[in-house]
Amino acid sequence: MKYRFEGILQQSSNRTFIPIPFNVWDKLNQKGSIPCRVDILNNSFECKLVPKGNGVYWIPVSKNISKACLIGEAIFVEMEPIAALSRINSNSPYSAEHPVRVIDGILPIQTKPGFCGHGCVAMLAGVDIQEVIDLMGKEHASWSKIMEALDYYGISYAKKPVYPKGKNHTLPKCCIVNNDNSFWLWYNNSFCNENNLDHKKTVSFLEIYT
Repeated sequence: MKYRFEGILQQSSNRTFIPIPFNVWDKLNQKGSIPCRVDILNNSFECKLVPKGNGVYWIPVSKNISKACLIGEAIFVEMEPIAALSRINSNSPYSAEHPVRVIDGILPIQTKPGFCGHGCVAMLAGVDIQEVIDLMGKEHASWSKIMEALDYYGISYAKKPVYPKGKNHTLPKCCIVNNDNSFWLWYNNSFCNENNLDHKKTVSFLEIYT
């Protein structure tokens, strides 16, 4: 069943969200982690609602969508609970044993604004960035989406990202780096397509096995 309502875009720290204006437990007869498909401003995406207690939930909103409207602005929302989030690697022709390619070099590409995570995957897979956008969707990339895309292409990586927490760190030969909340590809001691990043602003990194 689809639920339609007007929500108010709000911000808390670095998170942008829309509070759902009704008690979700009562309406959906569900508790805990609730995956949904959401339509906002002609953007369709899947997410897990953020529980705030006692049936109060938020819809997390990506930076790309939040840039299209103002904080405090009323937005029409269409929300539909789903059984589970779709996994983009479910019908992949690749595997870890038969990846899209052997990573023995990186050809830098011109990434599109707002698609830095997609660009990292495209460079690793050696494919056009539009293919990765079609695969991952147009919303802002997250570690979970990036990992799903890497799985799709059969690209092997560490079990989880490393969070230096401000400490000195050494990046592995190949990794995706979340630097100041943007994703960049590091290969052979340099960032691809970017030379002026401050290593102190590294939030986390995920090693890619070559």
